[in-house]
Amino acid sequence: MSRRVSEYEKRFKEFIEELCRSGLAEELYLVGSRARGDNTPSSDFDVVLVVGDDKDPVDAATKARLLRRKPFPLDIAAIRQCDALDPIYREMLRDAKKIC
Repeated sequence: MSRRVSEYEKRFKEFIEELCRSGLAEELYLVGSRARGDNTPSSDFDVVLVVGDDKDPVDAATKARLLRRKPFPLDIAAIRQCDALDPIYREMLRDAKKIC
């Protein structure tokens, strides 16, 4: 399992590098247990894409998922910049780690 976990972390890093270069999001955050630091080795990677107000968040999330070349546990949420002010999203982003 240790080898698989290490491989997932490598795949996540490669995915993030490509996603940051893609321009799909204005900002990208790691959220959830990995952002808080209370993850287990088998925890998934939860990311939030913040897209421009004129962009379709569902489309951005779909395109982002296509950048994942090799499988690893990943959840993607996408929101518009104007929605980031909503209390629910602010709570989700409270412990977030900005990636790019």
